[in-house]
Amino acid sequence: MVLFIQVKDDKTDMNIFFPKDGIKAEAREGDTLLDVIRAAGLQIEVDCTGRGTCGMCRVLVNGVECLACRTAAEEGMRVEILDSSEGHVILTDSITGKRDGSFSVREGTQKEPSLLHGKIAFAIDIGTTTVVIKAIDIGNQDEVGVRAFVNPQRAYGADVLSRINHAMDDATDLSELIAGAVDRAIEDILLGEGAGAVTEKVVIAGNTTMMYLLLNRRCRSLGLAPFQPEFAFEHVFEYNEVFKTNTLDCPVLIYPYISAFVGGDIVSGIVNIERRIESGFHASYILIDMGTNGELVYRDSARLLTTSTAAGPALEGGNITCGMGGLPGAIYAATYEGDGKFSYHTIGEKPALGICGSGVISLVAAMLDAGLVSKSGAFTEEGERLAEDTDTDPVLKQLVIAEPSGSGGGKRIVFTQKDIREYQLAKGAIRAGIDILIDEMGEPPHMLYLAGGFGQSIDLKSAFRTGLMPRSLQGRILFVGNTSLGGCVIACQECEARGPLPSLYMVDRAQEINLGAHKKFNDKFMESLLFE
Repeated sequence: MVLFIQVKDDKTDMNIFFPKDGIKAEAREGDTLLDVIRAAGLQIEVDCTGRGTCGMCRVLVNGVECLACRTAAEEGMRVEILDSSEGHVILTDSITGKRDGSFSVREGTQKEPSLLHGKIAFAIDIGTTTVVIKAIDIGNQDEVGVRAFVNPQRAYGADVLSRINHAMDDATDLSELIAGAVDRAIEDILLGEGAGAVTEKVVIAGNTTMMYLLLNRRCRSLGLAPFQPEFAFEHVFEYNEVFKTNTLDCPVLIYPYISAFVGGDIVSGIVNIERRIESGFHASYILIDMGTNGELVYRDSARLLTTSTAAGPALEGGNITCGMGGLPGAIYAATYEGDGKFSYHTIGEKPALGICGSGVISLVAAMLDAGLVSKSGAFTEEGERLAEDTDTDPVLKQLVIAEPSGSGGGKRIVFTQKDIREYQLAKGAIRAGIDILIDEMGEPPHMLYLAGGFGQSIDLKSAFRTGLMPRSLQGRILFVGNTSLGGCVIACQECEARGPLPSLYMVDRAQEINLGAHKKFNDKFMESLLFE
């Protein structure tokens, strides 16, 4: 027997059932199933914000597959969400650096929780895609517990701009989603590994938009020129002021942002780099948190130069025909075997279900090496010979990467000319940002640190081959994990309950470059679109 939890609405017209989740949701006339799923707080991936272009919000309705954003709610529907964020690979550690970019699945805690020796503090990284929460024993500085999950705001779009557009004048629904999810995760730790502990403080880092949404601030100033943050919020809040609950009674410290698109996550990341990795060993470095909104910092002894670039969702599998996030079954590495055949590796060694961002880079590099794609990004004559027409446009061509297995596992995975163009736009934006920072500083940095979950899965050989990373930095790149979370952990261990955070001087010192207005950006961007 299935018991249903009822999600009420003040203007109910019909009932929608989600048997797998045990939920009966109420819908109104004119609602789509996506509207109902969002209102019920259920997890679903929607990269296109509900325009029907990404194909990710697949559901079964009374046994028939369809898109939630294109299906009107009707009385008595029984719905199962097919594409959710369950199993998403989430990076829960900052690391001391590795040079090979090898891929590993990271789930749950990274080590056994320790016994409590005193008060605890919570370090929280709120990313556009994922959220990680760590409880730290202040007495011995050990990790007590960790929770990680996909940001529930993803139901409103994969990228920052989608959420800004949704919250231009009212951020209430997105604020309630993230605040509620974080509060529940904290409560879960307090009922488990942290039972009986007294919490001294909570430290949070995230990009500027994520902090606006957490604090329920409208995002109009972030979405309209000149893109200047409207609210210069304090760095210390009370827990119930942020989360609207009494789960904890302690201060909440939030890492400050530098600008609208260079947030507290990169500031926290710098703290982590300089306390755990650098310690003044190198004269200069670049830190990149690569994703839909790429944040870049170039730091030397005299200057702190920052910029951001709208790379778009292709680097996380968005806007790719068979793209997906870092979930089991995602192709993350591929090799061309000849005669139109590819071999590949998937996360968790599961049947192929799609291509994640690192898989996109690997595929493009393999196609370049095989002579299937030209320097301009177009299919060569050999590529055209092996390609087939797409289902939607006979002018567009696609290469088949994987077929379903004989046992019925996996999907047919293709890679189209449009997918190559999407990657060119993303890597062009990132590379142009790197090149302009180097030009402004006058020389390449001694080191380049790649942070964030996506950065850890990149194959550097493919990144150099496709021009995402400049070859002048070969041998100087380290993968450093979740540096935003690492900076929060440091603050939990070193700061007093009400701060100050070990970063406030950076915000005043930082100089920001507006890439869109930079005199070299258009030329650099156009150059970076080409493959090497």
